[in-house]
Amino acid sequence: MSDNTQKKDILKVNHLPVLTWYRDKLNDVEMEVSEATIEAIAKASHPAYLVKPQFPAEMKVTEGVSPAELLKGYEAEGMEIKREEYVAGKYPMYQEQVFPTGMGADIDRLIVKTGVPARVMELPANVKIKDPVYLHYTYPTGAEDIDTTLIRIGEGSEITIIQYMDSEHGATNGFAGTQTRVVLGKNAKLHLIKVQCLPGKFVYFNDMGCRMDDSSEFTYTELSLGAGDSYLGTYIDQIGKESKFRADLGFVSTEGSMMDLNYTDVFRGVKSEGVMRFNGVMLEGSYKASRETLDFRKGAIGAVGDEEENVLLLGKSVVNKTIPMILGEEEKVNGRHAASSGRISDEMLFYMETRGIDECAAREMMIRSNISRVSRLIPNGEIRAAAEAYVDRIFSECDGNCVTCPGGRH
Repeated sequence: MSDNTQKKDILKVNHLPVLTWYRDKLNDVEMEVSEATIEAIAKASHPAYLVKPQFPAEMKVTEGVSPAELLKGYEAEGMEIKREEYVAGKYPMYQEQVFPTGMGADIDRLIVKTGVPARVMELPANVKIKDPVYLHYTYPTGAEDIDTTLIRIGEGSEITIIQYMDSEHGATNGFAGTQTRVVLGKNAKLHLIKVQCLPGKFVYFNDMGCRMDDSSEFTYTELSLGAGDSYLGTYIDQIGKESKFRADLGFVSTEGSMMDLNYTDVFRGVKSEGVMRFNGVMLEGSYKASRETLDFRKGAIGAVGDEEENVLLLGKSVVNKTIPMILGEEEKVNGRHAASSGRISDEMLFYMETRGIDECAAREMMIRSNISRVSRLIPNGEIRAAAEAYVDRIFSECDGNCVTCPGGRH
């Protein structure tokens, strides 16, 4: 993967819903995937790095589903949303997808090209599963794989599903991708959790799409702590009336890392509600770009959308780009954006030092505070502990001298 002479596919992913001024180059992002990686994924035995999970007896799980046939199936079920020609006073740049996802159609094409089979998880109507379903992926050095899943939750059913991505001891580099689509029936409830703790030389992507029926509830918790380059895309289609969506994303960006985000919540149903919270920490030499969109479509009367980003910058050479966007075709809606990004003030550091807390410890406390806002939502003590241990590695060489502490001096 380090050979710059090898042939590569250039994928355009994480598209903004509409074109904007291109000075900051945030309408989309290019993701490079080498032909060698594509070939390795195509030859892999899938699911390659998934530790054998245990599924509840009530859930039907089908492995080895053709990705091309799955896409055709969405269209046959009437899932296709026609490409809008004009949205909220702007011409859109949507790439057509039968079932939209946050990263876009190029990920679908990559999956079809590599022939990665899908997993279909189906929970019938009126079934409530108490214990979370746990999908654990462990990647060795040089791993190159994509895992794709369709989750269907029947009317009135409830379940929690956890996807945890980590690596073997001593692993360094690789390519790991996940794509998840969710279909929620009426009054269905799903808490989907994704935790990523991969080494710093991994390339990682997480592509998400969800369609929500009347009075369904989707809680989405995402914790992204590792990988050198990471691409995260989520597209929520709140078709049903009084549907409720809640997303919490926590992340840490370390030196030399690049993170690109695209979260879009589309409100179509009457009195639908959507909340998105982003809590992150950026250390010296890191880069993050994010697109956070509340998209109110005609007919979504009484819909409420609320998005907030809170990013702590620990370093001078940090690049943090954000485009918060509200699109409105419907007047009778309530949309709100809020963003806060900054460094630990000298006053705060002085306050902590007067109470015996040195600068390095103060930074560590702030990082843990931001991440714990998301990690505490994970209903699994072992995974919470693994996430905390991963953060510990950031400070493993801290000797009390803030010159050598992650993020350097304020």
